[in-house]
Amino acid sequence: MATTKIWAVKGSLRSLVDYVDNPEKTIAAADDSMKGLFNVLDYAANIDKTEQKLFVSGVNCLPEIAIQQMILTKKQYDKTDKILAFHAYQSFKPGEVTPKQCHEIGVKLAQEMWGDRFQVVVATHLDKSHLHNHFALNSVSFRDGGKYNSCKAATQRLRDVSDKLCREYGLSVIENPGKSPPRMIYLAEKNGEPTRYNVFRQAIDRAIAGAMTKPQFEHILRLQGFEMKLSGKYWTIKMTGDNRVTRLYRLGENYTGKAIMDRIAEGGLAKRAVRYEIPKPVIRKMMFKGSFQPAKKLTGYRALYFKYLYLMGKLPRNRPRPPRHPILWEDVRQLRKYTEQIRLIGRNKIDTSGQLQAFMDTTQSRMDELIRQRTHIQNKLRRAKEPEVIEALKAEKAALTEHISPLCRDLAVAAAIEERSAKMKEKLAVMRVLEAQERQTRQPKSLYRGGQVYAR
Repeated sequence: MATTKIWAVKGSLRSLVDYVDNPEKTIAAADDSMKGLFNVLDYAANIDKTEQKLFVSGVNCLPEIAIQQMILTKKQYDKTDKILAFHAYQSFKPGEVTPKQCHEIGVKLAQEMWGDRFQVVVATHLDKSHLHNHFALNSVSFRDGGKYNSCKAATQRLRDVSDKLCREYGLSVIENPGKSPPRMIYLAEKNGEPTRYNVFRQAIDRAIAGAMTKPQFEHILRLQGFEMKLSGKYWTIKMTGDNRVTRLYRLGENYTGKAIMDRIAEGGLAKRAVRYEIPKPVIRKMMFKGSFQPAKKLTGYRALYFKYLYLMGKLPRNRPRPPRHPILWEDVRQLRKYTEQIRLIGRNKIDTSGQLQAFMDTTQSRMDELIRQRTHIQNKLRRAKEPEVIEALKAEKAALTEHISPLCRDLAVAAAIEERSAKMKEKLAVMRVLEAQERQTRQPKSLYRGGQVYAR
């Protein structure tokens, strides 16, 4: 199994076109914008990573003088700026290839991809558990002076050629390559936070645990607030009311269509043999604290936000619990924004759109006035000469900035309330529909024998 990637190295050769004539010049003497070309070649052929350069080869160039040859090519066609080179890698699964095989595959990949037109240095790095090849590719063709077009089609061809070579050598191949998630999402996934993918996985696991057939599996997911397409080449899942669709294989090997059906079949045999005891009712004693006088009922935004945070399991604060419904799980990651908004709403007693707009208009007017005062002080500061006056003006300006900053934050928070509240209402409406459907199907068909319930 091998993964591949390629990216551009930009810069300018204005100050280095004479490098070929004077090999004594070093990167330290070069223009900073040109370090990219040296860096990619130096990194690829690093002695510490390549076993004393035993696994470094050149395609259409000699590794020892590759930089000179590449610059001569650029100078010959007068293309010494913008994209200097391309840096690519091919990384193998740990323990799957030997250093010699890794380098051999890398050279073949470079020859098939770029050997007819471009100069390439291929270096195999052995400093990690996963052996990998680095490719330093001149952006200008030595044959016709054309520049390499690193488009989506070329990137896909790099993957295809790499996969073909892996199959020829009897190596594994990634059948369904997926796009890597952003680093923030990757870290959240690693920490088990409620990202979309984690929410989908947990919902599917619960549906598999409660289903013995494919229709039951789909029905349980629908009651949880998810819509499935269980046909075609790729099964998909999405939250009810959402337009974004996710293919199940992106969730991992255990969540492809075949893997799900296998898990349902394995669990179905065990479920048929399970006998369920009727649970005994639990009597709890509770102490009431407070007044019997009816509290003032909240309305508008305050009522909406309090209810939503309660359903998310964040209220009451001394009794946190999981969200009431999976459709709310992803919102837990946005808790900070919900908290900021409900604090603003509660502090200013905002319940309606009119009150929200009035608050924003008042805040904007106050902020505009403070900004006007700060601009006036800034103008005075430009003309001030005495150190004492300058210090006093700076202190006054800093004090105004301290007053402006919270107003700016309040405006940003208030501007998001209208949009977020609309999405909250949509999700609550979906929850009401799903809960109504669940109530209709809550009583399963069962057989009662001797005071015990047997699942049919």
